[in-house]
Amino acid sequence: MSWMPRDTLLGELKLVETYFEYDGPRIFSCVSLTDQLYLALWVNEGESGDDWLYVPVSHARLNMIRSGGLSLRNAVQLAEGMLYSVFLPYEEGEVDTARPLTPSSIPDEWLPQPDASVEIPTHTLPLAEPQHVIEMRALQESRTRLRLRVKVPESFRSEAPASSIGRILVMTQSVYDNFGYSLQDDSPAPVGRVPTEISSRTGVSVVGASAASFVLELASSELDDLFGESLFADVTRRLLELLDLNLEYPELAHRLVEIKPRAAKSFRKLVEKFAETGGDVTVAAAGARIPYVERYLPAERLQTYLAALNRLVPDEDVVSIRGRMRLFKVDTERRTFGVHNELVDPPVDYEGAIDDLAWPQASHATVQENYDVLITGVTVLDEAVGEKKTTYRLVQISPTSGTAEI
Repeated sequence: MSWMPRDTLLGELKLVETYFEYDGPRIFSCVSLTDQLYLALWVNEGESGDDWLYVPVSHARLNMIRSGGLSLRNAVQLAEGMLYSVFLPYEEGEVDTARPLTPSSIPDEWLPQPDASVEIPTHTLPLAEPQHVIEMRALQESRTRLRLRVKVPESFRSEAPASSIGRILVMTQSVYDNFGYSLQDDSPAPVGRVPTEISSRTGVSVVGASAASFVLELASSELDDLFGESLFADVTRRLLELLDLNLEYPELAHRLVEIKPRAAKSFRKLVEKFAETGGDVTVAAAGARIPYVERYLPAERLQTYLAALNRLVPDEDVVSIRGRMRLFKVDTERRTFGVHNELVDPPVDYEGAIDDLAWPQASHATVQENYDVLITGVTVLDEAVGEKKTTYRLVQISPTSGTAEI
């Protein structure tokens, strides 16, 4: 028995790919001699023959269907062109038939279940260029090239969430700026913006995106000098050295000390963004003086590596503040507080969230009264602006007793 119609208005068809089999292909794609693709679905087993739906699809639509991005039901109901109802009789010698059909006239029992889909890894972007092309482009353009590959888990398409990829791009630029600052200055400022004369030489440009599963092609905004060198190339070498997961703990610690705290913290944040994708990450680079180098970072090892970086480069500075202070604000809806400490010079106001442990007392406290309080302050470096920000939390509050603590 043939699984495709013969001598119908669909013309001669050739099988492309089978997605589901049951005593023969039941969901498959095929193509006509005029290169028209069809998605074929078996929809009914009758007394004298089988009924099929043939759905015309473009290559882009087929890629979305086979990757699970478009359910089989939607592929039928949102067809790109006229569908065809195909009848294949069981008896030899009887004629196969194909007749046009609109989505609205399809019997409900012929429609696939709402959750029915195909899930096959599919390139919905052009394939990534091979290694030798990246090397050649770096030489032709006289600038260092960088490739970031993210294998997004549970995705069958060469696509990635803009939010996670956006965070990786921001942190990649931050790493290049801060590494460049450390390489050009013996004592870079721990906070504040990177000097313009540095950042203008470490700019990262996005030059392409491709599949495998998702690849970002990046390049230096600055051209190499006559010797094939640049600050961007120097930073790239340091970055690749640090992304070697075979580094022993003492060697990793030594290299992080070399690049100084500011650059080390930005590097730790980049690895954190890699780990947050939940997938495998590959970083590769090539340049006039950099042979193609690739660092493969599996998801499991990324978590282990990040744990080591968290120990070596802690991101937070936590302080405890005790004293007798005047409570000037309690917001019971937002669970926030404000206290004034006038026993220091100059006086200081602390505002922030109320910890669950302090809430029973804080929720019944009287504004403008003095209390003995314990506050924690957590200081982090905001890489986007290069400034430190401190957030406060009220963890204890009690009526005053005895001598005030300063």
